[in-house]
Amino acid sequence: MLTSASELVAIIRGWFETVNDKRWDDLPKYMHSTYNENGKDYTPESWAAHVRDHVGPELGGNIRMNEDSIMADENAQCAAFSIWFKFKPEKPFLGYQLMRREVLLVGHGFVWFTDGKLSKSLFVMNNDDMRRQLANLSTEYVPSLISEYPVPNMEARLSREELEEAYRAYVDTVNFRRLTKTEYAKYFHQPETTLNNKALARRIVEDTLAAIPDLHVDIHTMIIDEEKQRLAVWLEFTGTPARDYAGLAANGRAVRFTEHATYQFVNGKIQRIWGVMDLDEARQQQKYAK
Repeated sequence: MLTSASELVAIIRGWFETVNDKRWDDLPKYMHSTYNENGKDYTPESWAAHVRDHVGPELGGNIRMNEDSIMADENAQCAAFSIWFKFKPEKPFLGYQLMRREVLLVGHGFVWFTDGKLSKSLFVMNNDDMRRQLANLSTEYVPSLISEYPVPNMEARLSREELEEAYRAYVDTVNFRRLTKTEYAKYFHQPETTLNNKALARRIVEDTLAAIPDLHVDIHTMIIDEEKQRLAVWLEFTGTPARDYAGLAANGRAVRFTEHATYQFVNGKIQRIWGVMDLDEARQQQKYAK
């Protein structure tokens, strides 16, 4: 029997609250007997110990996760979520020495359920944004949160199937290099779609394609909220950098990295994007390949 979408959301919220309250002995009850996080296997008990003994202390010892967004798919027994919290690193973090500076972390992920319990998750954090916070102590970081953006009024709404079809067609334009101004206008509002508070969406795609000419995008997972006209995806990118880009070297080595993104559609076109790309994943591949 499938767990309903509302129950999946309640399970995630209970999971968050248990971590926030440091009720480590209660945490395993949310976990399936086998749980995989970002490719690493845990038992319910070992994952609770990992959060208590490693994740918590690394993030300052006082984790308090704040819900930004949760979208659940009953048929897939899967949910997309985003969270945020502030913390002061208690030890060197992301290559920076201890500064006692408060850092704002934004995390996005997908979680899958088996028999109503968490059995798998993929999670990515805004590591590059956190590095910028640590590098410039005088700069205030303003996150782009889904919860702060009300669902816009719209005249026309797409069905679940139409939303999926529209997004897959857009990904095809990227993969087949058909991202002309005319083609772009079919899928995006003009003059520019906002990505994480910045009107840079198209430029980032173009810059990435220029740096990685053979870039290919695969859709790993997709969840759709037809009522809100929102779509959350976990994307997988592969390609070989032809020039140095975002910490990646043009050394002839292919890389693979991922992105979590949420798209707001309005009247059948993408109006806004919230996304985190895990370029650290690709940087590590090049580092260890040496």
